[in-house]
Amino acid sequence: MYTRCPEQKEGCRVVRPVGELDLATAKALREELRGNDAALSACVVADLRRVTFIDSSGLQELRAAQTRCEAVGGWLRLVYDHRSIELLLQLTGLAQQFPRYADVDDARRGNPALPGTSGAPSVGG
Repeated sequence: MYTRCPEQKEGCRVVRPVGELDLATAKALREELRGNDAALSACVVADLRRVTFIDSSGLQELRAAQTRCEAVGGWLRLVYDHRSIELLLQLTGLAQQFPRYADVDDARRGNPALPGTSGAPSVGG
């Protein structure tokens, strides 16, 4: 995994990992999500559109980041369009906690993608 440089966009930390999110890259993902700022960002958007694989280690880091954000009154939102991510979230029971957002701007505004729209198809439907 490598990441494009995280950015701040209207008060949100935007992280864009590329490649695989697995045990070997979990620490790097954690550091990107957390950042090295003095204060943690309350609002984080993880743009996963260039992620090619994610396992339970990557998912655990996303869930931990979500917990940290919620503890300070914020949120973590996921942007993705791969069916494998949709399936992983469904199978782990986390789809409701991590609704899909079509792009970073929709995630920042809190406008989740509608089921059946372009991107990840709905599971079982």
